[in-house]
Amino acid sequence: MAMVILGAAAAGVLLPFVSAAQVQREAVCQVLAAQLASNLMEQIVSTPFEEIRTQWDGYTEAEGQVKNASGAVFSDPIYSGFARSVLVGTVEETGCLMASVHVNYKGRQMVRLQFLIAP
Repeated sequence: MAMVILGAAAAGVLLPFVSAAQVQREAVCQVLAAQLASNLMEQIVSTPFEEIRTQWDGYTEAEGQVKNASGAVFSDPIYSGFARSVLVGTVEETGCLMASVHVNYKGRQMVRLQFLIAP
């Protein structure tokens, strides 16, 4: 009987730690997704304006195939569940481009970063 009571008490004490670990893992994924989106957006913005749409519209990196700025796939397993995609549209009234970077983690959207780029 004492073992049952001790087991129940231990479960009650450990439950918040398990929840905290899950929350921390989610936060790490969100931070990494934001960094991946920001890094890709920097590459897009540094592309000559005339080439942005042809080079980046429809660009995708499959899950586990996310590339760094030099074009090499990240080898660190922490990036294995991430995927990125880019859409570029034209804002007709201004002639500007709207670039939108989407970062997913294991099929779930984590970040969408949009940036207006002027000619």
